[in-house]
Amino acid sequence: MSRRTSGRGAWTQGKWALLTRVQAVLASLNEYWPLTLRQVYYQLVAAGDIENRRAAYQKLSRVLVQARLDGHMPWEAIEDRTRSVLDSAGWDDAARFVADQTDDYLAGYRRDLLQSQDEVLEVWVEKDALSHVCHRAALSYCVPVIVARGFSSVSYLHDAAQRIRRNARQDKGTVILYFGDLDPSGYEMLPAMMFTLKDEMGLQGWVEGVRCALTPEQVEQHDLPTNPDALKITDSRARKYIDQFGNLAVELDALRPNALEALVRESIESRLHLDRLQAEQETEAAERDRLAHLRGKVVALIESEGA
Repeated sequence: MSRRTSGRGAWTQGKWALLTRVQAVLASLNEYWPLTLRQVYYQLVAAGDIENRRAAYQKLSRVLVQARLDGHMPWEAIEDRTRSVLDSAGWDDAARFVADQTDDYLAGYRRDLLQSQDEVLEVWVEKDALSHVCHRAALSYCVPVIVARGFSSVSYLHDAAQRIRRNARQDKGTVILYFGDLDPSGYEMLPAMMFTLKDEMGLQGWVEGVRCALTPEQVEQHDLPTNPDALKITDSRARKYIDQFGNLAVELDALRPNALEALVRESIESRLHLDRLQAEQETEAAERDRLAHLRGKVVALIESEGA
C-alpha cells in the first residue's frame, strides 16, 4: 500500500501497523459486516494490539476514518447506527412498479414457528450496535429483537407491556432474554425494567427476565478485556455492584460476533420444545411450496397482460 499523505495527515509507521491489524480483524469477521468501531476496538484489545484506554479508542477511530477516506478499507466494513436516512423516493414509472411488485409477490413467507410453544420469547439487547448480530441468530426462530438502550423510558416499557398482555390473553407468558454490559448500570437495567413491568404495570406472573449475557463466567470463558471507564464511583449503583463483582466491568461489544450469535441461539433453544419447532418448520416448507406454485400462476397472468 502506498503511504501517501491525505488531508488527514501522513500514514506513519504506527498508523500502518494499526491498520494492518484492523484489516486482519475485518477479514476474520467479514461475515458479520458491518462491524462497529467498538467491536473492532475490543478485538484489538483482546489480542493485545492496543491498550484498553480512551486515548487508544480515539486513535483507532481516527485511523478508521482516514483508512476509508484513502481507500484502504471498504466503507461497508464499518457502520454508524446513530444516523439513518428516511427514504422518500418513488418509481420511474408504472411498469417499473409492477416489475418490482411482481418480484416480491408472495415471496418471503415465514410461518410463526413459535405458535405451538408454551411461552413467547423476546431478545432484548442493551445496544443498538449489536442488534443485527442478535437478529441474525434470532431470525430463524421467529424471535423478535428489541433494543433496550439504557434505562428504558416508561413509554418504551408501556409498549412492551401491551405485547405481554396480548400474549397473556392467549394464556402465554413472555420471557425476555436479556443481553447487556456487565457493569454497574448494565447489570441493574434488567431488574429495573422487570420491577416496572411486574410491580408497576401489573404483569406479575406473565413476564420473566433472564440475563443471558454478560456474566462473570462468560467473561472468564472468553477472556474478555475489562473496561476501566465503566466503574464510576459517582454512579449510585457502583458501590453495590463492586461489593458483588469487584472491579469487573466488561462491555457486551467485547464478545466476538460469532460468540454473541451462539449465545443468542443457545438461550433461545434452551426455552423451546425443539420437536414442536421442527414440526412448524416442516409445515412452513410445505406452505412455501404451495405459495410458489400460486405465485407462478399469478406472475404468468400479469406477464400475459403486458402490464
